[in-house]
Amino acid sequence: MPDNNNDFFGSLGLELESDSPAFSGESIDTTDSIAKEKLNEISKKTIQMLDDENIFPFPENFESIFERNLNQEQNEDVKTKIRNVLESRHHNANIIALETTINGSFASLKNIFEQVGAVCKRLESFESKVFSQLSEIDKIQNPLAVKNAIKILLNDANATYKGIFDQTKSVIENYAKMYESFLNIKKNSMFDTTLGIHNKQFFLQKLERECLIGKDFAGENALFIVALSPTLLASLGSKRSLLSTTKMISKILLDKIGKEDSICYLDNAEFAIFMKNIPQSQIRDTTIQFIDSLKKSTVFLDDVQIALDVIIGASRFDANLAPQENIQNAKSALESAKSEDKKFDIFKAASQEDTTEDEDFDSDFGNFEIP
Repeated sequence: MPDNNNDFFGSLGLELESDSPAFSGESIDTTDSIAKEKLNEISKKTIQMLDDENIFPFPENFESIFERNLNQEQNEDVKTKIRNVLESRHHNANIIALETTINGSFASLKNIFEQVGAVCKRLESFESKVFSQLSEIDKIQNPLAVKNAIKILLNDANATYKGIFDQTKSVIENYAKMYESFLNIKKNSMFDTTLGIHNKQFFLQKLERECLIGKDFAGENALFIVALSPTLLASLGSKRSLLSTTKMISKILLDKIGKEDSICYLDNAEFAIFMKNIPQSQIRDTTIQFIDSLKKSTVFLDDVQIALDVIIGASRFDANLAPQENIQNAKSALESAKSEDKKFDIFKAASQEDTTEDEDFDSDFGNFEIP
């Protein structure tokens, strides 16, 4: 991350080395050829999955499943090459909109400075005129002439006051416009610049949009609440250690989800993850993958290796429920896992509990060890 961002965690040295080592021309050609074959293979597999799982063939659905299939690719060079191509296809729309808003804000700020400058210049001119008129009044001997001169001075002061008042109103109006623009930037911002993941506000807005889509078009999605385990929290001796560990976990989890998926930091050492096109049957395996990826990560804090031990509550995302209700379902599964000393648990609605045995569902799946 750049040194000039508002990352109060500081650099943790987690930046990856270049994913593109120097290759000879022959190696590049070989990688390109393999990448093209893999691209076709993954695309065909993705299309087949859309058809098999009756998922609507919208571009974002294709991309989310494509990303998941791409993550299973073992050849890192090929995976990186395909991912770089995907990256080049994004960003433009949001960047243009953000630039437009920022440029508009700076235009308002420029107008404010110009208007403040005009007010100051007018005050300076009036001050000079007042001193000049007072000097003239001081020389007048006739009381009636003095009275008329003072009346003229007061009229000039009143006219100047009205002019400055009108200019000040314009300054206030431009400030209000600029402030509104900055509020819009904050409202529409997507990322927590500290953690490099979606902020909570954007995450909740995304869940709201999924609910507006409705059950028919929303597809099968899943929600996960990832919490630092009591053991991990107890091993962190300071607030700085907690913040650093939180950043490490956010980075690892972000690498495990697709572009159409979202992750945010909720509060109380908990993350929320929304993943598209995850049927109920895949929630368990996806949860285990999250836990496994964190457990296998080698991380150091103050030269001491720590284990990123987490507990996860998962739930099917129901578009008929409000975002907070879906989050509460996942949190209920999280609390259940904590109370039963499991690594994770999956929320089961009342209708699902009645059919548990018919689905050959293992009610004790949370008690497992990851090697």
